[in-house]
Amino acid sequence: MTYGPKDEGGPSKSNTLFRYWHGLGLTAQFLIVAALIVCGSMAVLGEWLSSQIAANQLRSRAEAGALYVEGFLARHVEEGPDGLYVAADRQKELDDLLIGTELAKRVEGFRIWRQDGTIIYSTDKSLVGKRLPSADIDKAFAGTVVSQLEVGHNDAGDIEHNDDRSLIEIYAPIYRTGSREVIAVGELYEEAEEFIVQRNRAQRHTWAIVGATTLAIMGLLFLIVRRASSVIESQRVTLKSQLANAQALAEQNKKLRKAADHARMDATKSNETLLNRIGSDLHDGPVQLLSLLILRLGGGSSDPTKGSDLPKNAPQELHPSRLASQVLTELRELSTGLVLPEIENISLEAALRVAVERHEYATGSVVSASYVGLPENVAYPLKICLYRVVQEGLNNAFRHASGLGQKVTASADEKTITVVVSDAGPGLVRAEGASVHTRPLGLQGIRNRVEAFGGSVQFQQRSGNDTQLIVSVSLESNSA
Repeated sequence: MTYGPKDEGGPSKSNTLFRYWHGLGLTAQFLIVAALIVCGSMAVLGEWLSSQIAANQLRSRAEAGALYVEGFLARHVEEGPDGLYVAADRQKELDDLLIGTELAKRVEGFRIWRQDGTIIYSTDKSLVGKRLPSADIDKAFAGTVVSQLEVGHNDAGDIEHNDDRSLIEIYAPIYRTGSREVIAVGELYEEAEEFIVQRNRAQRHTWAIVGATTLAIMGLLFLIVRRASSVIESQRVTLKSQLANAQALAEQNKKLRKAADHARMDATKSNETLLNRIGSDLHDGPVQLLSLLILRLGGGSSDPTKGSDLPKNAPQELHPSRLASQVLTELRELSTGLVLPEIENISLEAALRVAVERHEYATGSVVSASYVGLPENVAYPLKICLYRVVQEGLNNAFRHASGLGQKVTASADEKTITVVVSDAGPGLVRAEGASVHTRPLGLQGIRNRVEAFGGSVQFQQRSGNDTQLIVSVSLESNSA
């Protein structure tokens, strides 16, 4: 079995046309589609007008032929006992009129038919007496003038003619004198050459008018589309300029936001540096002097009342060494809170663990901690902020809840870090017997820090002695 060559040009051609079409501008596409629609519509209209003109011309010739038949043939038809007939003298008169005369140059022939399809007269004598039924004859006997354009003539299809001339065939009813009763049908064959010339001329004029109208419509459409395209192009340029300006503003806002973020982080770093310096200065200055004062007042004894001139039964809070010890303790706690451990080079989880461990060491309490999905790298200022959040939250939990149920939960998803510090205490109302520790930062300070990073702070007190500090910070502009 053999196969012919595959036609590989079809898909590629269609793809080429498809790409070419989409490569055209919107104006060109619209003009092409509009031209196809307008030209197609005008072609249909032109064809319809041309056919109507031809039909009207043929109908006009048929009516003229019917009058011709009525005027020349009707008076020659006679009725006898055997039906309709044309007398011999009448036939000779018709022959003299239609054969070899000037009229014969335009009229090819006449025939007269009875209703049964029998020819009772014809210029072609071989057809006289023959019966050739036809649907056109039936229509004519019904009172309708029938006309058609044909090449030669062949009635009933059993008579062959070698004539290839174009003829107009007309069947017209012949009425009984004084009535509208059809008694016979006259058939007229007329030369169609002149008719065809006139018809073609009228059709050419019609197509010329249709073509001119189409060109006028397309020209007007082109001008309208060109004007609209100019307006659209102007608007497109304006919109493109506005879009470029908007993009430039967006880029500028992005740069300004980044600059603001960097400034915020730099400010946070500067703040922490200042706090570290203050803490170091407190530890190296007043704390050392107070330590020396305690040693001098207490004579180096661990009991600050020994070696003192105050009576032993004096209140402890009035004893100078006791006061100095209390001041020293608070200064140490303050300097410890201000000075951060080295957390810059460790992960966020490790930094939060340091905050929890320092709180446990300082207070002797126990903290339950959980860390889930924390990122390895975050901005150092954010790490400091979350460290301070845990530090302040646990200080509040120890001060107001005596360290009961202290818990730290830190988690993160793709967009947000959430830190929750909770306890089992009554909230901000200080529990009886809870020790007081100076806070390195208050809740308002924590709120200010978190909001500087675009985060949020919630403080929830639920029934059943349950208090929560919830902090959420976005990672979008705070990653390392």
